[in-house]
Amino acid sequence: MNIPLTPIRFLRYARQQFPLKTAIVCDANRFTYDDFGDRAARLAGALRQAGIQPGDRVAFLSGNCHRLLEAYYGVLEAGAVLLPLNIRLAPPELAYILNDSGSKILFLESQFLEMVEAFRRDVSTIEKYVLLDGPPQASWLQPENYDALLAGAQPFQADIMSVDENALGELFYTSGTSANPKGVMLTHRNIYLHALNVAVTFHTGADATELHTIPLFHANGWGVAHSLTFVGARHVMLHRFDPEEVFRLIQSERVQSLSLVPTMANALIHCPAREKYDLSSLERISIGGAAS
Repeated sequence: MNIPLTPIRFLRYARQQFPLKTAIVCDANRFTYDDFGDRAARLAGALRQAGIQPGDRVAFLSGNCHRLLEAYYGVLEAGAVLLPLNIRLAPPELAYILNDSGSKILFLESQFLEMVEAFRRDVSTIEKYVLLDGPPQASWLQPENYDALLAGAQPFQADIMSVDENALGELFYTSGTSANPKGVMLTHRNIYLHALNVAVTFHTGADATELHTIPLFHANGWGVAHSLTFVGARHVMLHRFDPEEVFRLIQSERVQSLSLVPTMANALIHCPAREKYDLSSLERISIGGAAS
């Protein structure tokens, strides 16, 4: 019997093995693996209730947050394709990506309301706009925000054996090119095997705590959304990169590992506040994909 290689299995396993263990720390919120699994299943149920069909694209315009992390599992659980949007792109680029991908729903943070207002009339495929945080006030938003949708949804879990491991699971778009962004497609099998590789390469264990410094919309978040969940480790979310906030979270959450691009590393090295914090828990920093 061949069991499909799908990242959906990671959260299912972690919820079963570590139900009461803290899975996510996001601002003042703390969620256990049981909470994490329930919220992802409710997102899947809410998407199905909203008419999302297998293969439909579900877009998120969000910084690193527990809601976006939940989408890495809930969207795929519903049979749909997750499209995390690069929040640094210009409105015309975002409009192009949404049209090109054929996205049906856009979940967005309130900080991007003006940005979405600037391009939404140029987008022909989005049927529903859902606010991730705060009360929806704009007339074009759905009346219920993300958490209200989850509260009113029935949890849904797919039959693992019916999942096609070669089906598209995530879709990312390139940036910084001279032409229009290009869609990069990751199948369930791609995502599953990459997560195993990341976990084995960095010897990630159940006692690990990692700070999400790399945006989840960038290159699959370097695999951390899946590799940590796979072993039942702890996700600490960093909504926006700020050197002192990085130091504060390392100290308060006893963070053991994080990933950086060179500009981030330079900012941390030269941050005057660095000496104020206890960073002794930190064991591994991965810069540009190379561990140090």
